[in-house]
Amino acid sequence: AVVSTQSTGEEEARKILEEEKLKKEAAERARLEEEERLRLEAEEKERLEKELAERLRLEAEEKARLEEEERLRKEAEEKAKLEEEERLRKEEEEKAKLEEEERLKKDVEEKARLEEEERLKKEEEERARLEEEERLKREAEEQAKLEEEARLQKEAEEKAKLEEEERLRKEAEEKARLEEEERLRLEAEEKARLEEEERLRLEAEEKARLEEEERLRLEAEEKARLEEEER
Repeated sequence: AVVSTQSTGEEEARKILEEEKLKKEAAERARLEEEERLRLEAEEKERLEKELAERLRLEAEEKARLEEEERLRKEAEEKAKLEEEERLRKEEEEKAKLEEEERLKKDVEEKARLEEEERLKKEEEERARLEEEERLKREAEEQAKLEEEARLQKEAEEKAKLEEEERLRKEAEEKARLEEEERLRLEAEEKARLEEEERLRLEAEEKARLEEEERLRLEAEEKARLEEEER
């Protein structure tokens, strides 16, 4: 009976130790599971924070890129506006220059016309005076002498007429030559202006093409960098 009681006590003690061991193992397992849960939560939190930081960084970069594009667009618009104002100013200056040249040319022509009228008037007055003197002289001279003088006078008038016609022809030729030179000069200026406009347009197109290529290159580099970071 003593042996049986002792055996029962040992069995009971063994069971208690076994239960204690199982409790400790359960507690350890629960502690490890809790640590694993906390570790996973910390990792998830860190991952979410990294994702948030990356998203904020990308948003900031996108905002900066859009602001830079807007700045460049405004600069291009301002440059185009200034170039247009400069072109209009030059056109206005060229117009004023041509109008001034036309005014001066008309002034010169008007002055020449008035001088020619004055010269013709003086010639007419001189001729009238000479004719009056000749008339008085003819009345004092013999009929034959008067006829001879009349012949000489007619020859002189014919010569003066021919000389006047020659002078007027030369003046007309000179006027036509000057008008042709003015037309050629205006054509040359217009051609130079059109060539300058074409050059400026081609330069603007080339600049826009290079800017577009630079923008595409930067976008490609940014895309490649983001893909590399994502990878």
